[in-house]
Amino acid sequence: MFGIKARRSAFDREVQIEIEILRKLHGDRAAQVAREKAQRPTNRTARRKVLEEAARQLNNEAPPTRSLLDRLLGGASRS
Repeated sequence: MFGIKARRSAFDREVQIEIEILRKLHGDRAAQVAREKAQRPTNRTARRKVLEEAARQLNNEAPPTRSLLDRLLGGASRS
């Protein structure tokens, strides 16, 4: 019920909502604004990740590749 797929779909929904809001408010500068917002020191980790993913999608960048070790450890090796 609350597995990885459920969390991923909730994350994807949050990213899509953020993209819609940023596009509506900032138009062509949406990706730049998302990157700036992600760098704010008061953001919690989840909010920062949503903003970073929104910026990545707005710039049509490829998703980051994860190493075998990172996949095996479930992302725990990130700092």
